Amino acid sequence: MLDFKEIPKDGNNFELLVRELLLIKGYRVLWSGKGSDGGKDLLCYENRESEFINDSKLWLIQCKHKAHSGNSVGTSDLDDIVDSCNHHGAKGYLLVCSTYPSSTVVSKLEGITNNPKNDIEATYWDSVKLEQLLSTPKLWRVAQIFFPNSSKNSTWEIYSTEIPNHWIANYKGYHFHLTNRIGSKGNYHFKLIEERILDIQKIKLKKDHFIRIRAIYFDDKHGNYIWFLDYMYPYQDKPVMSSMSIAYTLGHESVLNDGQWYNFDVISRTYSKYSDHYDKDHYEYYLPYLVEYRSGSKRKVKFEIDSKKPMIVLPQLNQDFISSEFNKLKDEFNKLKCAKLVRAVNCQIEKLNKFNNRRDWSELIEEIDLNEDSFFNAWYIFSVSNKEDFFKMISFIPQNIHPSFRLTNPIIYLPDYEGEGSVMDDEQDMYELTISLIPGAVFNSYNGRKDINDYMKRIRKSVSRYIRVENEK
Repeated sequence: MLDFKEIPKDGNNFELLVRELLLIKGYRVLWSGKGSDGGKDLLCYENRESEFINDSKLWLIQCKHKAHSGNSVGTSDLDDIVDSCNHHGAKGYLLVCSTYPSSTVVSKLEGITNNPKNDIEATYWDSVKLEQLLSTPKLWRVAQIFFPNSSKNSTWEIYSTEIPNHWIANYKGYHFHLTNRIGSKGNYHFKLIEERILDIQKIKLKKDHFIRIRAIYFDDKHGNYIWFLDYMYPYQDKPVMSSMSIAYTLGHESVLNDGQWYNFDVISRTYSKYSDHYDKDHYEYYLPYLVEYRSGSKRKVKFEIDSKKPMIVLPQLNQDFISSEFNKLKDEFNKLKCAKLVRAVNCQIEKLNKFNNRRDWSELIEEIDLNEDSFFNAWYIFSVSNKEDFFKMISFIPQNIHPSFRLTNPIIYLPDYEGEGSVMDDEQDMYELTISLIPGAVFNSYNGRKDINDYMKRIRKSVSRYIRVENEK
């Protein structure tokens, strides 16, 4: 449970909490000035749509913070509600309290609403109602701001939604959706979920890297769990694990010790804690995927641009950074006696962004002089005169997983003289050394270029070592 005693006694932050809650829910909220008890009343405009005429209703909102004493809000704590509403032209009155209203206050509010002479509707929100409102994906980040301790240390809190088999759950700082395919009870999940959360917490990540649970779907017809997780890491970092490696570490596509089949849908996301609206459980991580969370369908990653997020500045992404190591390796290959370098094509990962939203690529390809299949590859093509020595040189090159190299011996066919067939060109022994990046392991053009440059540098040192060994013979 949220502990309203975390909010200072003076009530100012309690009023700010109510104001923030209403603003996020889309209402226009203004301060009305100080009330009879020295607190600041709120004016809230509720725009109501109709098939006939849209209208607006003004609410006067008064906040009473008595959590530290634990007392109810009594009639003596209120001013003349009708007079206050008439003063502001309000047709609605809302009492918001961090405890609960007394029975006499409830009766008074009901009496105002039922009196046709007033034309005023009066109601209240108590601490239970506030906690229900805050325990939603859109408002949970507000709870974390005003209740930094109890929002993190709470154990199980389950809130029902309009769908009988769908709940919002809070558990030890995690905030997530919980859905059954059929059943209308969710409490039997608790022990199983606690065990899986322990598994998540055992995964070792870097500082400021963390995993958040977004939703858990249980197919109680077949005994399958689908967990929706986000791996969050700072935008300037690289992830230390891939989405799939996290999933399989947790037991993806297998039966775990509780006898249930598990699938883990993991998305890797960057974040900036300097963003104006950053929160690890921001509602934007939930709302776009509500259909998937409620149906157990795999999420399709939605790439969005956050205009408030600082752009990533990729240092040293200049022509020297792009070409230097490539040219140095080319120069080293030109020193070989066993083969002649006849052609070299650099990796062109930096040109990928030019293809965004272009309907016709033909002019662009000519404009940037794009070499086919070279976004993630660099090629060095040799005419080999001494295969034995050439293969020995290749054996000096360290093989990686990412980046990696491969050596191929292409067979080239030329058109025959009559134009009806092809003739093999076997006059030269041609070999292609291809240095390749794995696209799925590249996070941006800077990191991709840095990875392939570092590998080219290692290859250059290996070729230099081979040449030195051969010269010493």
